[in-house]
Amino acid sequence: MAFRISKKYRIGLLVLLLLVVLYLLLRSALPQYSARVPLLGIYLLTDFLVFNFVRDASPTLPKPFKVLLIALWWLPVILFISFLLIASFIPLPEWNGFWKVYLPGFALMTMLAKFILFVFLILPLILVIIRRLLRNKLSFSYHYVYFEKFLKRMAIILGSLAFVGLFIGSIHWVSKFKVRELELVIEDLPDALEGKRIVQISDVHLGSWTTTKPIEKAVSMVNELNPDLVLFTGDMVNFSATETKGFEVLRNVRSKYGVYAILGNHDYGDYVKWEDSASKAADFKILENFYKTIGWKLLRNEHKVIEIDSATILLGGVENWSATQRFHRYGDMEKTMKNAPVADVYILMSHDPTHWEAEIIESYPQFDITLSGHTHGMQIGFEGLGLKWSPSQYIYKNWGGLYKRKSSRGIESRLYVNLGLGHIAYPGRVGILPEITLITLTRKN
Repeated sequence: MAFRISKKYRIGLLVLLLLVVLYLLLRSALPQYSARVPLLGIYLLTDFLVFNFVRDASPTLPKPFKVLLIALWWLPVILFISFLLIASFIPLPEWNGFWKVYLPGFALMTMLAKFILFVFLILPLILVIIRRLLRNKLSFSYHYVYFEKFLKRMAIILGSLAFVGLFIGSIHWVSKFKVRELELVIEDLPDALEGKRIVQISDVHLGSWTTTKPIEKAVSMVNELNPDLVLFTGDMVNFSATETKGFEVLRNVRSKYGVYAILGNHDYGDYVKWEDSASKAADFKILENFYKTIGWKLLRNEHKVIEIDSATILLGGVENWSATQRFHRYGDMEKTMKNAPVADVYILMSHDPTHWEAEIIESYPQFDITLSGHTHGMQIGFEGLGLKWSPSQYIYKNWGGLYKRKSSRGIESRLYVNLGLGHIAYPGRVGILPEITLITLTRKN
């Protein structure tokens, strides 16, 4: 008798094989992301469950439409694997911008929509399990079965709406820049600094833009705010400094006392596999030269004293420092503040907001505010009607906006997390708009 493997074991072996392939491809193309294979495994399993529900909810579909459903359903996984496979042979820095952004972007949009579909299918799934467990013990009324079908179809509708929202977010909301205003109250603020305007931008991610028009729009909006100082809190690129080519428009940012910048976790070239350390160093040199070209002063574990009439602002720029193990720690606050003089206002730029609670609050209480970015608010969420929510809050305690904490000595420290100007992975925004922050210095409460 021929040996046969049951359907559920074949599916399990297929999922296991896919995970092994995904792990190997990620190790080759995007080594920093290879640890996320277990999450991809959970997604594949939920994707299979959802697919069965969708198929069962439409039993009367003609065969050609069923074939089309199967093809479209698994297309995102195929696209994602294709993206990783090609990236294993052709390094991402050499890709055309459109395909680098939208090939994985479309796959991710569809994956997110299907995951949302799964969330709304949890209740119908529980009902199905109960019905199957009690099939021989209880009779189920027509109304129960109808309610179950209704929930399934509602889930499909909501999942479809989620995809539509994600699609709109990729073509409209992605460049709908929003100016958020913050009054920074500082006691004993000198008259020379009263009303001074500081603009913060963050996470431009030039590699995610296929045209310069949105960046030109953002530059114009920054200049319209008439800033005294412009501060950029990291992540100029996604994977490689070659992404800066063609974006010299950033040199048009105008500020009375200069434009200052720091590095973010994506700026070091840690997310792609380089042939050797020399190639990585050469790429970073391109980024340094780009900052010189556009006239932005890059602070690397150093401070700058900005004199405005008779007053001074001490601006600290620390390299990327994270409290989590997922990111390298290049930051050195001791070096940043070495020989720092007394100033009227202290501002720190630190890309990752976890740095604030981990070190700044207790060890560097002189800073009036720490400015961060990094989270993007995960580019998806909700703000309005007094509510504020994003999946980012389940990863980062401080993920967007202003936060205040007191140190063990009772000194209040403040953090502002900018939601980012650009995007990465998902090429869009839904509910969490790209941000330009206007901070006004004042002594008045």
